[in-house]
Amino acid sequence: MRKRTAAHSLRWIPSAALFAVACWFLFRYPEVCAEGVKTGLTLCGTLVLPALFPFLAVSVFLMRSGLLQLFGQLVSAVPRRVFRLPGESAGVILMALVGGFPVGASMTAQLYKENRLTPSQAKRMCLFCMNPGPAFVLSTVGAGIYRSMRAGAILYAAACLSALCMGVVLARFAKKEPAAPKALGPVRLTSPLTAAADAVRSSAESILQICAWVILFSAVHACVLTLPLPSRVQLILSCFLEITSGIRAAAGVLPMPAVAALIAFGGLAVHCQILPYLQACGVRLRTFFAARAAGAALSALFCAALLRVFPCEVSVAAVGGELVPAAYSVSVPSFVALLLMTVLLILEVEPNRKVC
Repeated sequence: MRKRTAAHSLRWIPSAALFAVACWFLFRYPEVCAEGVKTGLTLCGTLVLPALFPFLAVSVFLMRSGLLQLFGQLVSAVPRRVFRLPGESAGVILMALVGGFPVGASMTAQLYKENRLTPSQAKRMCLFCMNPGPAFVLSTVGAGIYRSMRAGAILYAAACLSALCMGVVLARFAKKEPAAPKALGPVRLTSPLTAAADAVRSSAESILQICAWVILFSAVHACVLTLPLPSRVQLILSCFLEITSGIRAAAGVLPMPAVAALIAFGGLAVHCQILPYLQACGVRLRTFFAARAAGAALSALFCAALLRVFPCEVSVAAVGGELVPAAYSVSVPSFVALLLMTVLLILEVEPNRKVC
């Protein structure tokens, strides 16, 4: 009992230390913090809002309107046999692959809240329904950093294969259990106007939280760069904190399989964005981080295998160039077609480039 009391009394130390470090940076490097906030605002305006808000709104609309439940009944055999999940999970898995990191966790938490998933099903889905969106990988990383759509297609295909493989593996260890109370309920279609209003309101709340985390970690990343640390340590911290800046720094240093692992892992800023959904589904952080590490390793393996079959050609000198976040609006096809078109993008010939 005394040991527990002593341990409980020391829980304030990490919070106090973090507060002291934050105050020191704010007063010692105010211009650096301000510049980091400006960078975060730029990322939100040029990348996060255009890339995530439409998918968040569409995902909420699918759930509120009843179309997700209808789609789940039509293809219920696929998630039930492959992932041992109810039919409604099919739409969540698809949206997680094409919508970006927080979309899958957000939809999973909502289904669990509506008693359409059991606790174990919700936990499993949170562990693999987390995938970078095509707007980020194809446009920002592929076209913007590597100057190669083929590179972006390989990285995106590796991330998708990693997520699906994680879902299949987790399903093999899942125990048989009765369905959730409302998993087999009748389809209830809602008025499109009501569903759209709910989608916009809910998506606006979510995007504000996401942008707040992006701005905060952009400021933290700017402060980290001021520390007298070796370049390798700064690179590791950049990748761990904020994935966009980290990938931009790592693309010219690390091989593509390592970059694929970093993209699949996500970064602390992304993890904080989905933390409320993990807590709602009862997912332990150590379990979540273990799954992220496993997914990152699988993504690296898939990327290495794809590079052997489809040698990638990139312009290494373009790594330091500007990001191109706006191109997603004309390069992302429809949801299902995007996964099929990935193969065609890989087969695209790009001459006069150096082989990575």
